[in-house]
Amino acid sequence: MEYIIVYISESIGILLVLVTLLVTYGLLSVINVSEAMAKIVEDISLLFIYMMLMSALPWFFFKQELLVPAVYSLVLALCFWRIHTENISLESLGMAFTNLKSAIFISLAIGIPMGVVEYTILRPAAVTPTFDVGYFTQTVVHMLFFVALGEEILFRAIIQNSIIKSLGVASGIFWSALYFSAMHFVWRSIPELFFTFAGGLVLGAVYYKKRNLVEPVLIHAVNNVVLLAVMPYLL
Repeated sequence: MEYIIVYISESIGILLVLVTLLVTYGLLSVINVSEAMAKIVEDISLLFIYMMLMSALPWFFFKQELLVPAVYSLVLALCFWRIHTENISLESLGMAFTNLKSAIFISLAIGIPMGVVEYTILRPAAVTPTFDVGYFTQTVVHMLFFVALGEEILFRAIIQNSIIKSLGVASGIFWSALYFSAMHFVWRSIPELFFTFAGGLVLGAVYYKKRNLVEPVLIHAVNNVVLLAVMPYLL
């Protein structure tokens, strides 16, 4: 679906997403499936809802500096709506601020090299002529509290956990990484798809091993800050 939206036709993509959602929930209402499998399908459907809203809402009305918070506030709202309907506690998702110093060290050790590698793939242009503390700070806030937090809750805490409960650890980490990669078609880069798939595997493994969502959120945020607000000014 993301491929169609990005490369072929946004209108056709939105229509297919809507049809997929309608068919999915229609089938769930008439076909007997296990509760665990139904939850997997419903959790993955969050991606389709996200794609539909992302493509259909008039984001061009937002100022550039407000676009990321606006988009990812929607992602966070969808995630917390799902968490609320399933009566899932934040503690069970791994939102625990224990061993924060260790988490920061690990996030820097993993996130910085990942950000450098992703920069060599995408080569995003510098937003400001020279390094700007204001832009750097804005990027840190956007990446930490919106992009990384929203995507890690969606792909790791919700989708990965849901698949693990039904299909096992390897399947949960693999499929959540694959969905995570597919959502990066927007970059129009095949190497980026491979990178984000590998990155998704790393983030999924860290989350599963540590049982703590803070570390993958920090790794993800550091990666993005290095990609967008550090490397363009070093090279």
